[in-house]
Amino acid sequence: MDVLLVNPRFNGASEVSPLSLECLAAPLLANGISVSIVDMDIGSEEEAQVLLTDALERGKPLIMGVTSLSSSFSSALAACGTAKKIHPRIRTVLGGIHATVLHEEILRENKDVDVVVRGEGEDALREIMRSDFAPASLKKISGISYRKNHRVVCNPDRPLLKDLGDMPPPAFHILDNRGYRTRSLSSSRGCYHNCRFCSIQSLYQGIVRQEPLAKILTEIRDLRSAGAKRIMFTDDNFTFHPRRVREICGMMIQEGLVQGVEFYVQGRIDDFCRRPVMAQWLSEAGFKAVYVGAESGAQEILDRYGKGMATEDLRRGVSYCIEQNLMPVVSFILFGPWDTVETMLKTIRLAKELFENGAEIAYTECLIPFPGTPVKKELEQDGKWLQSEGVYYFESYTGMAMDWVLKVCDLARAMAHLIYGDDPLFSVRRVYYEFSLLEYLIQGQAPPVFDSWLSLPLAGRSKVDEETIRQIEDAMHAMICRE
Repeated sequence: MDVLLVNPRFNGASEVSPLSLECLAAPLLANGISVSIVDMDIGSEEEAQVLLTDALERGKPLIMGVTSLSSSFSSALAACGTAKKIHPRIRTVLGGIHATVLHEEILRENKDVDVVVRGEGEDALREIMRSDFAPASLKKISGISYRKNHRVVCNPDRPLLKDLGDMPPPAFHILDNRGYRTRSLSSSRGCYHNCRFCSIQSLYQGIVRQEPLAKILTEIRDLRSAGAKRIMFTDDNFTFHPRRVREICGMMIQEGLVQGVEFYVQGRIDDFCRRPVMAQWLSEAGFKAVYVGAESGAQEILDRYGKGMATEDLRRGVSYCIEQNLMPVVSFILFGPWDTVETMLKTIRLAKELFENGAEIAYTECLIPFPGTPVKKELEQDGKWLQSEGVYYFESYTGMAMDWVLKVCDLARAMAHLIYGDDPLFSVRRVYYEFSLLEYLIQGQAPPVFDSWLSLPLAGRSKVDEETIRQIEDAMHAMICRE
């Protein structure tokens, strides 16, 4: 094996194949370079380590390339360390948004990383493979950082790929469907919007590039041939250009690619407000759901995040999708640097309203101020950006304590399982139940449904756990009496 590409472990629950590595593998294979991919984010931590160790020992790769988000960075470093222990002469290359933003710091502090690829890696990795890793040859490769005489060298940036059609289709065949609920492809790269918590602008600088329609259809066919039954378009914003959405959907129908496969997509809900018929096009082309970020139910928070949309857009956009049997999966950030109890209540109530009107809802407990984001920069300037062992968090501008918010969320989660756990549709309604309980808890009130549940005779309770009840009551008392 020439190159081993590694997707580091995050939580072992990944349901989607690592598209970025399939994209990196394609031009290498086209140039006669042998490649293998190890996905460590499937299964247990022990299984992941066995997969990596086995690939290193059996394949004896010359280069190991590891992608990394901020959330999986520690695992990426550990993988590099494992590779160096097994093959001290192996060259380790780190890429991804996190590495792009923090390349100098990473190389100064981590001797197990030899090279960092900044930005897109298809051409850079191929050129690295052709080099002998001597400083003289690395100097010729744009878009990389490396060490020379214990000093970090940062070569000039590499321009973004001008034409995505020049790249071969992702090497989908390297990975089979086992372990993946969904396979993925991307019809474009970049986003025109400037959400202040998003790090994508540090990678693409607000530039959006599109793949040719013919190549998109080829990739869908390749995934279908590989046995994929669910395909996710992971574009940073698939819905930004309605006419293009119509063209893609029309060609998918014309080519008969919508039979036997469910399609999913990421987009912005306000795009549907500007062109409501887009929901119909997607539904007719076999798209089952669109994943959108609502972030907050408070307009002042949306403005702080730079979302560029109104809360009413959420209601309208969701209704357009529901009408066309296209499920909107709407995600929220419950607590951010500028949130108060009042803004959190607005978020909770809007999320519940959307669910009651037919949407699915999801949430992140707290905003994560990732490196490379404008939010992180502002927090850092104000002395409110914090990190501990690779975990990024913040000190609230409004005086709210993050640990209190996290504890209240844990309390709502435990109560929801206790009270509603036997609901056959609990997995679908879980967030709605948690938000219904949070609506009271964050105001320092005991949810009436909990008192009602406690008043039931023992025979009326299912799976009663007195110790759990005691812990919940103690925690609820501590939350309500936190002052």
